[in-house]
Amino acid sequence: MLRDIGLMVLVAALTACGGGGGASQTTTPTSTSSTVNDTASTTPTSTSSTSSTSSTSSTSSTSSTSSTSSTVNDTASTTSGTTGTSANIYAPAGFEAILTSSYAPTLSAATTLVSRSRYLISDSASASTSANYLTIGSTYSATTGYAVESSTIPAASTYGTYLSKLVQAVSGSDGYFRLDSHLHPNQSIDVDVSDSNRLKFRNNFGKASTTYGYVTFGYDSSTKLLQAKKRYKYSYDATTYTATYTEDSTFAGANQYVSYAGGAYKLVSSDSAATRLYLYASPIDFSIPVNMNPAATAYVSNAKAPFKTKTTTDAVEGSNGLIYKNVNSTYQAQVKVAGSSAETKASADAFLATIKTTLAAKGEKLRYDPSVYTAFRDAALATKLVSDAVADGTPGQNLVPYVYFTNEQDTSGSYHPFMIVVSYGNPSSPHGLQDIPRPPGEGGVLYPNARVTRFSNLENYILSIPLKDYGLVTAVTENTLSSTLLSDMGLSVTSANVYNYASIADNGVLINGAVMFPVMNNVLVPSQSMGELSANGCHVGQGGGGPHCHADGYQSSKGVGVAVYGDSDYVGKTHPPLIGFGYDGVALFGVYRSSDSSMLGYSTVLDSFGGHLHDSLAYHYHAHAVANYPLAGSSVTYTLNVLMKGAYIGKTNSIPFFGMNSSFSNNKYLGGTVK
Repeated sequence: MLRDIGLMVLVAALTACGGGGGASQTTTPTSTSSTVNDTASTTPTSTSSTSSTSSTSSTSSTSSTSSTSSTVNDTASTTSGTTGTSANIYAPAGFEAILTSSYAPTLSAATTLVSRSRYLISDSASASTSANYLTIGSTYSATTGYAVESSTIPAASTYGTYLSKLVQAVSGSDGYFRLDSHLHPNQSIDVDVSDSNRLKFRNNFGKASTTYGYVTFGYDSSTKLLQAKKRYKYSYDATTYTATYTEDSTFAGANQYVSYAGGAYKLVSSDSAATRLYLYASPIDFSIPVNMNPAATAYVSNAKAPFKTKTTTDAVEGSNGLIYKNVNSTYQAQVKVAGSSAETKASADAFLATIKTTLAAKGEKLRYDPSVYTAFRDAALATKLVSDAVADGTPGQNLVPYVYFTNEQDTSGSYHPFMIVVSYGNPSSPHGLQDIPRPPGEGGVLYPNARVTRFSNLENYILSIPLKDYGLVTAVTENTLSSTLLSDMGLSVTSANVYNYASIADNGVLINGAVMFPVMNNVLVPSQSMGELSANGCHVGQGGGGPHCHADGYQSSKGVGVAVYGDSDYVGKTHPPLIGFGYDGVALFGVYRSSDSSMLGYSTVLDSFGGHLHDSLAYHYHAHAVANYPLAGSSVTYTLNVLMKGAYIGKTNSIPFFGMNSSFSNNKYLGGTVK
């Protein structure tokens, strides 16, 4: 049985502490190294398969498993470069900003409901802007959920206009359909009998102060009537968080119809009082791309694993939260306020400037210009949870409450500065976990009997990104690692390559606070080939938590809000966007598209690690496509969509606490006081 190593293997829980004790926290995650080894980088230990697809990236960022020697640039991969930068360093737009971006697609009519497909529901047979569309309300209530409202499509429509109107039809064992909000996938349509049988969106997939349930519907493509069939009551165990859905034997709305009038949707008993409702297919394709399921793995019907609870915002944030209480006075000004703050930004920017000066006095340097780190910090702190998609999250909350800089000396007097990222490990947009064909199953149970991970919950990460330029490796095994995907399989280090000489857990962090994992899973097969990833390239592991990402979710011209970045982020820019950092301190930028030939670095090929050095921008990684990757046991090939292959090119042996669990009480580089 394939397993996915839980994030907690190398990440300690940040938990509330009693009696003034220290919190257990994560520091620098495990590391891997990389090398300029054409064979190693192009011949994985184990491969996966799929039908062949064309790559959206340019030849400068695309390598092939059949032959990549022409794309390996040994000089780029072994030269540290400079800290100067002429590239336009910027972060991608957040999901909140995307929702306000202009969007005016053409809608296409649909005739029937198909499970897991998404629709707009209108009272008009023509997709006009004046028609009324069923819409989820904009006001969140932990007690009552969201309203089912009606709205038109204004002339100045946005992505938010359409995403708020999308519902996903999910077929159940009764043969009918539950209707979930796409934008807020924890919410399903229910009926409120105490409010004239009005339809309302209610939380059915997470913590709720009051639990309700959902109604299933049938749709008659001839009469265009939407008819209620059954109702299921939702509850969950307050200790195990196991969800239970029980048919409501008292439901009096069975076979009643949906009627729209006066801006409200409700159930009525007579078909003559019902409203003809018309379906329109989602103008945005949120389905799993072929490359994320090249073997066409079938959708499994396994029960859902319970969601978890690992932390709360109250435990982490504020003057009584674990971060502010544990960070010492040198750094407290940077964490005085959670999220975006002009005050903490000024403190962080000033401290980063002192780090640069302090290193220079020692004849050392930051790996990048300070603008790279401030771009990451500012964007990460601005990330809010937009979608009600996290079982224990609250829309509007911070997802990366703190990013701060530290600079401590070791016993020899050398400085080791870090960017500390405190993250809840979730994207702000819908996670797409319900669409994954075959998610990871809970440990210790054969997969056919295992519950699978379709819930997301808040994580508790404190991640350390080294700021100092420690140099780059020249051999894949130059970094000393306690365990790797290779050793986990009992294989010799002589088989090491950039795919398998990698962490058994996370190897970097994206700008939205979600963590990255290597391309390969624990049995040295690309996770992407197993049908176990969402369209985002992510899934939740066996241990629960937030989605972690094995693959790049970027899709050209489709899937807005799916990936951490998209086409709009390239407009008017000179370089792809900054999207993350490896735990070796090397920055990760977005993919070069075929239309980006005028961008800086486009013509400078990527080396075997997926990085390069160009202009005055120091060595950095790029998300990229590896074309013609073979599916194991098949002649079929597909395209790997890589964030980071796995191995690190940044030297890690001199980085304090690299790959170790630690806490404020024993790791001064986190900015606490060692006890």
